[in-house]
Amino acid sequence: VFTYSIFEDPDVWPDTVDFEGPSSLIFARQPTVRYLLPLNDAWQLNFGIQQPASEVDNTGVNSDATSVNHLPEGGFNIRWEDSKRGHVQLAAICRDVGSDSPTTGQENALGWGVNLSANINVLENDSVQAQVTYGQGIFHFCNDNFTYTGFNGGDAAFNNAGDLKPLTYFAPMLGYTHKWSENFRSTLTSGYVYLSNEAAEDPAAYHKTCYESLNLMWQARKKLSVGIECLYGYKVDKSGDYGDLWRVQTGIVYSLF
Repeated sequence: VFTYSIFEDPDVWPDTVDFEGPSSLIFARQPTVRYLLPLNDAWQLNFGIQQPASEVDNTGVNSDATSVNHLPEGGFNIRWEDSKRGHVQLAAICRDVGSDSPTTGQENALGWGVNLSANINVLENDSVQAQVTYGQGIFHFCNDNFTYTGFNGGDAAFNNAGDLKPLTYFAPMLGYTHKWSENFRSTLTSGYVYLSNEAAEDPAAYHKTCYESLNLMWQARKKLSVGIECLYGYKVDKSGDYGDLWRVQTGIVYSLF
């Protein structure tokens, strides 16, 4: 089934006008075989095997190397959910990140990661969305990897000796939604991504990003919402080059169902 990765929590996305959402979220849809094991009314276990998708940076030492996949990815998540209070989920993934080069042959690196996420109702009209992800060789699952086409692989890269090394990934995200009234609500969102680099990578290789947004949403009708949002973000390359941008945008959403 082509569906959400076992490593992703699709219910933790904050309510943003921006369609892409925070750079630090986990976002991956791929062919997956999974098994759901309910433990009781509140707890469940999900096990899954996914189609692999290694993404290796071949700049620098091994420019003739290509990404290859030798083994499927395997993972699980355990989830607690209450209809009134919200949910908490802990997920883990293990993957083989591979490369093949006519010069140096095949190389492999172990990729692994953990992802803790939650969407909790607080006070009477508020909710908190939170997620923190850490691991090595897991940039494939990062939302930025799907929304920006300038990356040359972020799972692993070659060091100066020509050895393939998994890149360390760390990404927290926090969102807070407040309902001003029955028809108006606001969400404040903050996200950060850190990706380690190898010395042989190009100076323009991805290193850090930050995402901040604040909006006001009007629920005009049951299925119609209108919003305005202020968005700020910055990106730092391996070389230290830095760029940031402010943006104000509006959006209209009509739900068919």
